[in-house]
Amino acid sequence: MLITIGMMSATLFSLAHISQHLFYAQQSQFAADASALACVLTEQDLALATAEDIAQQNFANIVRAEKIADKCIIVAETNRVLRRAVAVSIEGFDLPTLQR
Repeated sequence: MLITIGMMSATLFSLAHISQHLFYAQQSQFAADASALACVLTEQDLALATAEDIAQQNFANIVRAEKIADKCIIVAETNRVLRRAVAVSIEGFDLPTLQR
């Protein structure tokens, strides 16, 4: 009986830990996607500052941000969970796309 309770407690703890990690991964990916899109849509000199603001609004930090011509690469972190997003915009078109 005591072993069963212990195993159930361990299973419940593991499930809670995995759920929390999945939540942080989703939050980090959302922040990276939004920051990359914001970065690609703004002017060259404001792009990285705008991406940082968007990430902070989504409760994440930017670990790496890089803008090369019409391409932005963002790595966002939420509670030690890192996610990467790349947004590309073709010059003359206002339809940026995310790439995985």
